[in-house]
Amino acid sequence: MTKSRQQGFSLIELVIVIVILGILAATAIPRFLNVTDDAEDASVDGVAGGLATAVSFVRSQWEVSGRNNSSVMLDGTTINVDTRFGFPTGLTLTSATAMTNNACKEVFDNILQSAPRNVLFNQDARSARYSVRMLDGAGGSGNTVDGTAVTNLDLCVYHQVSSLAIDQTTGVANPAPDLSTTGAKGILYNPGTGRVESFIN
Repeated sequence: MTKSRQQGFSLIELVIVIVILGILAATAIPRFLNVTDDAEDASVDGVAGGLATAVSFVRSQWEVSGRNNSSVMLDGTTINVDTRFGFPTGLTLTSATAMTNNACKEVFDNILQSAPRNVLFNQDARSARYSVRMLDGAGGSGNTVDGTAVTNLDLCVYHQVSSLAIDQTTGVANPAPDLSTTGAKGILYNPGTGRVESFIN
């Protein structure tokens, strides 16, 4: 009767395998982290594209109606526009220089189909994807349809919540996000020019 010998890995072979796994992990982990950032960036760009299309659609309907109406009907919802410019201003306001946080939220919620969950910037954002804020006069200037220059246009800012520092007790972004918040990602909408753009700080 012959004995069968069991043979395992030598210490050198185990060390070599561990070194190879370490090298693979060191090169793979940063790529997985970048995938998350890339996905967040793509999400912001996708929502910005949808918002830009919806803003253009509202403006087109306003043009078709002869530029006479202070609102247009979009999927059964009445959307107000500033008749100086023709871009959406929400459900109640009709001025691109008198926007409010709520008006910016109304634009986002009512012209986008299946708008991402969002809250005002001073509310609990832990279950939301976007934080909404209006910045008074931050939109610069624009020309009305008759060519008159208007200054101090308001700006709607939609910050991606995952890019903000959130207070774990209250769920509110701390500090309150603005255009210079470090690391913030989001979307800008100017109701005077109709311009929609994504940003990454």
